[in-house]
Amino acid sequence: MKTEITSKHRELHGAILRELGHALAPGARILDYGCGAGDMVDEYCAAGYDAFGCDIRLEVQSERLRSIAADGSIPFPDSWFDFVFSDQVMEHVQDHERAFSEILRVMKPGAVSLHIFPAKWKPIENHVLAPLGGVVQARWWLRLWASLGIRNSFQKEKSAAEVAQLNSEYLSKRTNYLSRSEILKLVSPYFGAPVFAEKHMLKHSYGGARRIYPLARALPFVARLYSSFYSRVVFLRKPAN
Repeated sequence: MKTEITSKHRELHGAILRELGHALAPGARILDYGCGAGDMVDEYCAAGYDAFGCDIRLEVQSERLRSIAADGSIPFPDSWFDFVFSDQVMEHVQDHERAFSEILRVMKPGAVSLHIFPAKWKPIENHVLAPLGGVVQARWWLRLWASLGIRNSFQKEKSAAEVAQLNSEYLSKRTNYLSRSEILKLVSPYFGAPVFAEKHMLKHSYGGARRIYPLARALPFVARLYSSFYSRVVFLRKPAN
């Protein structure tokens, strides 16, 4: 099952890049920023790419899986990667400016980068499951939903007060959602204007989102709504010189 999921993620990345005119060359060197246990690194290597990963916390380090330094430095040389991606990671980054400056540093001139992450206004926050938890993080709001039985799988036996406390700490210390305007302001000095590629994600998604694509193709604002309330897909390219 894990191999099937990682394969679908890789295929989705590739489909979005092809739609944008930046298909990966065979053997391209790739970085998974926020790689976790390295499943996507293994997937890309198995598909013939020269893949590496980095993360804040790694249970096991290796030549291909390396820890991001405390100051946010990516442990790879300048101008090394053809493609850098993150998937469900950027909402946890506390210093986005540092992260994107480092991503730019390790990219070759003309290299591309793709980042998929939950939208700030997503109706149900992915981690604590509180409605609008990416935006509304007041303790009383979190306590309200905890009192109504809203809990993630780690909180089933905890009181509403305990759940609200845990969720408040998690959202304030371990999430940092970005709006569209914040993304534009943040990445433009490094990459120029980003491309928001949600339409292409809808077209090639392996989930139910694919059914929205015909509507998004006919009505462009539908992709913008998807971007605002469900998932952001941000494409970046390093200038060639």
